[in-house]
Amino acid sequence: MRELNGKLIVVTGGARGLGQETAVELASCGADIAVADRKFELAQETAQRCQEKGVKAKAFEYDQADAESVEKCIQDIVHHFHKIDGLFANAGTGKFSPLVDMQKKDFDFLMQVNLNGTFYVCQEVAKQMIKQGHGGKMVLTASSGARTIANQLGAYCASKAAVVSLTKHLASELGNYRINVNAICPGVVESGMTGPMLSSDAWRRMLIRETPVGRWGAPRDVAKLVSFLLSDDAGYINGEDIMIDGGSTLGGAPRWYSLDYTKDNVADWDAQNERYPYSP
Repeated sequence: MRELNGKLIVVTGGARGLGQETAVELASCGADIAVADRKFELAQETAQRCQEKGVKAKAFEYDQADAESVEKCIQDIVHHFHKIDGLFANAGTGKFSPLVDMQKKDFDFLMQVNLNGTFYVCQEVAKQMIKQGHGGKMVLTASSGARTIANQLGAYCASKAAVVSLTKHLASELGNYRINVNAICPGVVESGMTGPMLSSDAWRRMLIRETPVGRWGAPRDVAKLVSFLLSDDAGYINGEDIMIDGGSTLGGAPRWYSLDYTKDNVADWDAQNERYPYSP
């Protein structure tokens, strides 16, 4: 993917996990990298790893939940690099909670970061790409949960389903500016966000047994896909939400939490798990 040589790619949520691995992979493909994250010191570490690939890279601190912070961050990136050619809008957050028990402030924050904040970033980057006049590419991080039911992750899944819709509308409305917009829908990829899932022996066994490729994902799996979508090789892919989950949702979503629906007027999240057939 040498088409990325000299291009400037913005990676949000680039301090760790999928964002960090993708930033380094993009740098390996020759792209200069703007690493945006609220954790500035960790973002600097990512930028250093990118620089070791022989490209230009710089960390930028921002708060995705704050529209003014997003706007300033994009302005600072343009001031430093003078352009933006691609965006990996990856920053997000998640929280396990039954919807009926979820604190409204937690729901609002999750939507603010995952949906509103992603919109803020994409809007500012799109404005810059339009101003430049030579198109560009965006990749947004959605989730396999945008298409499937995942109990106790309802708010997260709803926000990511909205990100998929946002992706498709951006792809349609930005077509005349030759800006391609796609989303990725990762399944379980080992990262800080999925740590609580992979910390459980039973859940690890369940995931491996229900995933056709026999393993959960690695950040590098996602990094390779995003690098392709941001390259000229993906020029005819637009408005797609691409599943990258090893096939784990082919038979329905992995059952992190499940209910016994024979019980009236009770949501016993533990009883079904105790009988779930993934014990040693």
